[in-house]
Amino acid sequence: RYATDTTNMQLWNAHNPFRACLVCADGHMVIWEYKNAPFLVEFNPLVKEIRSGASFFYAVSGDLGDRDAHAFAGQVEEVMRAHAGTNRRLAVDKIQIHGLRALERAGFEVMEGEELTERTRAIKGADEILAMRCAHHACESAIAEMESFTRQNVPLGGVSED
Repeated sequence: RYATDTTNMQLWNAHNPFRACLVCADGHMVIWEYKNAPFLVEFNPLVKEIRSGASFFYAVSGDLGDRDAHAFAGQVEEVMRAHAGTNRRLAVDKIQIHGLRALERAGFEVMEGEELTERTRAIKGADEILAMRCAHHACESAIAEMESFTRQNVPLGGVSED
């Protein structure tokens, strides 16, 4: 989300990791998106390529996780050759074990990328700070409305899920 400025289906992707992003040193950015949702990314001028095939978790791949991870590593290798030359180093913040092993077998030196990702997240522009303030205000307003309703109506009875 922070590197690409795209929506990320956060709750779904947290449980079913289908998405990956590769930002090359030359600025070329590739997103491996959920195969049925390229519309989440295709509007974005930062993203130069949209691919699919980063899903190798068990619910999707079953016993073929190694095969799917190998195919994904092959795609990463293709992009890296075109945009990073002989550089075989990758900083990765989150990856499943099948994917890690496939990248290593493809000759990549996979390095810890979580710190880099988290430090990047901490950088906020003026528009992001304003958006956070707006979101905070909206939440506080909604909570105040719920609290007011609760204080007025719960003591009277008849307010429940029944």
